[in-house]
This record gives sequence, structure tokens and C-alpha cells, in this order.
Amino acid sequence: MLLQELLDLDEEIYFVEESYTTQRTPERTLQYLNGVRNFPGAESIRLIRVREGEHTLGLLFFNPADGNVPVDFWSVFTGALASASLKTRFEALADSILALHPPEKDIELPPETWRNAINEYYSLMLVSRNFCPSCSVRPESYKSVFSENRVKRVTEIFELLRKKGYYPEGRLLEVCCGNGMSTLALYRLGLDPLAIEINKCTVCQGLEQQVLNPQRAVVMDATAISRYFEPGSFDAVMGFMLGLVYEFNKELWTGIMREAVSVASDGAVLLFTVSSKPEIEILADTLLKAGVEGEIVDNTDSEGTYDQWLFVGRK
Repeated sequence: MLLQELLDLDEEIYFVEESYTTQRTPERTLQYLNGVRNFPGAESIRLIRVREGEHTLGLLFFNPADGNVPVDFWSVFTGALASASLKTRFEALADSILALHPPEKDIELPPETWRNAINEYYSLMLVSRNFCPSCSVRPESYKSVFSENRVKRVTEIFELLRKKGYYPEGRLLEVCCGNGMSTLALYRLGLDPLAIEINKCTVCQGLEQQVLNPQRAVVMDATAISRYFEPGSFDAVMGFMLGLVYEFNKELWTGIMREAVSVASDGAVLLFTVSSKPEIEILADTLLKAGVEGEIVDNTDSEGTYDQWLFVGRK
């Protein structure tokens, strides 16, 4: 695990919060840190600090094995993914604890590395079925799930984008990534998107087949991405084979389009593909009204299945 490597730890590691998304409002973290002084043996706390400069990214508390838990482990508390006000509260609590309990390790890490380690932890917990102990889904073979033709199709789209001057760079977000079929194409192109998907079973499948990068995959609702990321967080936002987009469910998809624009930086590339012209017209109308300058592109082929129509533009 990346976090164990970064901190040079052999013991198990457990985050207090249940999921990546609950790290945005880390109630358990703040509650536990508020009560640290009342912990049994508080005077002999073993503590590790992770920081960026003077800002504390995370605190780890050592928990020795006992009658209830037969192994030593570290509890991890972080405010790095929290909203601004809660991050401030976390850092204030961390400072008060550190003033009384100097850490045995004080490790500086880039924030992006720390976030990747957090992502990886939750990905590994998902694929090991720790979040779904009653799961009865058996792993499928790679060939039965993933198609090289599908990967090739996405790759060809990026060749088209390069010619049009829309090639994405920098901080990339892929919404509705599914099991990572399109994400695989992005990886092969040398791109490193943060891939999000609400269906944890499809994310688990992508992780299981080692298609999705556990450090860059998150179970998250694309209709609420502005709750977890600040405005201007990404230099490109994309989604492949969205839909099906109909009149009766278009509010769902137009909502995702508005969310995508809200977390995109000025000048960011926005790219979305669907299977039919009526679908892309619905998405394009929303994007244009949200301040994106772009165009609908006819990408139809003889198979008429994937990525037949796309919208690409800049915020």
C-alpha cells in the first residue's frame, strides 16, 4: 500500500472515515480528535504527522493489539479532502494535539501524493470486499469484459481532438468512467485522469482487472462533484458514452454537465460522447448555456455503436 510505503510502516492502516466522499465532511475525524485527551493512556500516545509545510495533512495514532483487536495498527485522521472550514477545524485540533504530543515521525508530502494514497486505500478496501462483505459477484475474465476495439475508438477521438486543437492537458477528470474501458485508452495515451463512477460494482470490476488505477479511481456521484472539488479544480473534464439521454431523464445528464463546468478551470477542455445525435444535442445545449464555447462533431462509423457523436469545447 502506498501509504505504508510513504510512511515506512509495517503495521496495518485504517482510516476513520467510511469512504472517500465522507472525507469531505469528516465528522468522525473531528469527533475523535476532540476527545483525544480522554483516550486511555493519552499521556503515552504514539503519533505520526504528515504535513505540507506548516499545514497538517494527516495524523496517525498507534493502536497496540489487545483482546479485541489481535494486531497492531495505525488509525488515520485527515482533513486534506474536507471543505475549507472543516479543514481549518482539523488543523486547529491537530495543532492542539501536537503541542502536547510531539510526533515520532514528521513527514512532509506533496498534497497530491497524500490524496493519491487516500484514494488507493479506499480502492483497495473496495476490491477486497471490505465494503461489501456479503458480495456474491465473482470476477470475470478480462476478455469477457473489456474490448480492444472500444479502447481503439476512444484513442481515435483523441487523434481528432489533436487536429482540432482541443487536446486535454493538466488536471483531468473523467466522469461516469464505469469499469474503466475508456480510462484504459486515456492511460495508454499518457493521460492520468481522476476517474469517478457512482456504481461501486463497476469500479470494483475495473480495479479487479487492474484497468483502473487504485490511486486515481473514486466511487462518487457525478451529479454532486462540486461538493467535493473546488471551482477550477480541473483543466479538462470528459465522459465517454454517457446516457442513454432521453427527454424524460435529461435533467440528470444536464445536471452532470453543469457540475462538470463548475469544477473546470477557465480555458478547460470539455469532451463528452454519446451514441446518437439527439443525445448530444441535449448535452450541447446545456454546455453552451453554461459558458462553454464548442461544437458538436459527427463521429459516426459503420458499426454505429460507441462514441458516434461528441461535443468538445472550452470553458
